[in-house]
Amino acid sequence: MQLTRNRFGLSRKAVATGIAAALLISGVGAISAQAASKKPAKKPAAAKEIYDFYTPKCPKNATTLKIATPIILEVGGQAEQKIADDFMKACPNVKVEFIAIPSNDLPQKLTTMAIGGNMPDMYVHFTSFTGKALQMRVFEDLIPLLGKDYVSGWDPMFFEESVINGKMIFAPWVGIPTGILYRKDLWAAAGNPAFPKTWDEFLAVAKKLTVDTDKDGKIDQYGWAIVGTPNGSGQGRFSQVVRNSGGYNYRETAAGKWESGAMTKGYLDALTLYQNAVKEGVVPPGYTTTGYPEASAQVANGKGVMMVTGPHSLGIVMKTNPSLAGKLAGFPMPTNNGAKPVTTLGNLGYAISKSGKNKPLSVEYIKFQLSTKYQLLYNEVEWRLPSRLKAQKDKQVTGGMAEGFVAALKGGLWTEPTAGFNGSIVKVDYEAYSEAFQGKKTPEQIQKEADAKIKKIIADNS
Repeated sequence: MQLTRNRFGLSRKAVATGIAAALLISGVGAISAQAASKKPAKKPAAAKEIYDFYTPKCPKNATTLKIATPIILEVGGQAEQKIADDFMKACPNVKVEFIAIPSNDLPQKLTTMAIGGNMPDMYVHFTSFTGKALQMRVFEDLIPLLGKDYVSGWDPMFFEESVINGKMIFAPWVGIPTGILYRKDLWAAAGNPAFPKTWDEFLAVAKKLTVDTDKDGKIDQYGWAIVGTPNGSGQGRFSQVVRNSGGYNYRETAAGKWESGAMTKGYLDALTLYQNAVKEGVVPPGYTTTGYPEASAQVANGKGVMMVTGPHSLGIVMKTNPSLAGKLAGFPMPTNNGAKPVTTLGNLGYAISKSGKNKPLSVEYIKFQLSTKYQLLYNEVEWRLPSRLKAQKDKQVTGGMAEGFVAALKGGLWTEPTAGFNGSIVKVDYEAYSEAFQGKKTPEQIQKEADAKIKKIIADNS
């Protein structure tokens, strides 16, 4: 049984059923239905250990634990370094060595490492790397390593996304469900328009938020800080718009075959929205070179009001402009017809390399890192949502500026497909919206070209 990787609008109840099946497949034994439905197993003696491991089992000899990570280069790096420092204090014989890799380069770098036979003990896993990880078999199954009691402490949606064919390929740490980040102060200045539930309403609100604030005859505030660069960051946001328009770029059928979704109405509608946003002038100039850092800066300095992103951007924006504390918030993604939106979790966590030399120590590090105190530390620094049930219930997580993003988890879940050729599909997507920006071709023309490219990629890799 394979837990499908391309669910569209999957409910938590369905996720719980999938978890129970995954645990049976793993050979570890069944977890109760109660545990799979977001309630930890009732074992009083072990209840505390399901969540918190602040006293790791340390090696007797000097050991270096190597971890490939992009997080150390980002705002969350201060939390990651603090966890490593505390672990080294708890285990004086251990040196935690980070191999810093930028997020957009991580899948390719890990692929190169695996081919070269020099994988680190652990690595940060993005779902975009899942296809390659499966293809190259570079990971250890974490369910038997962590134990069924510990596994029951994860939010079912986070846990399910980490499991394929009954094997847990990474330990979910934090997630960033996608929604719309916005400036509350600029929203209020525009008369507090109702939150848009459809993309037509989104564009209308973006127009209302696009104004000449200093009355010098030039627009200096734009409704949508769009990430338009042709890379994974821009494509990820475009994909969210596609899915919440009722379409998809490609997916796996029930028969186990890949199919293009570029000819779906939702894909066309997303291209049309991107083209219209430029025509209507609701995005800041330079959109084709506006990456995630630049769009975040636009929100920070008031040049942009709304941004398609996750709660982690709250920390990025406030680092640029600390005065915005309390002036940022989020709401769920609009859809074509105002129905419940879908989201990806933006799930990331640590995987243990199959070729790693320090697997028992890697397990200790994962449990230490995922203890409640450290989940809340990362949440405090970067606003990413914790994967573990105990940390999720903390008031720090459920209230404040991230509340709108927590609400995004109440919709449906779309999990990225795991084809080894996913990177090629990503390229098709960002080439498509880049052409939509230019306005030289109609969305229908771009759609047909994208469909032909995706079909060829699928055929070439079948």
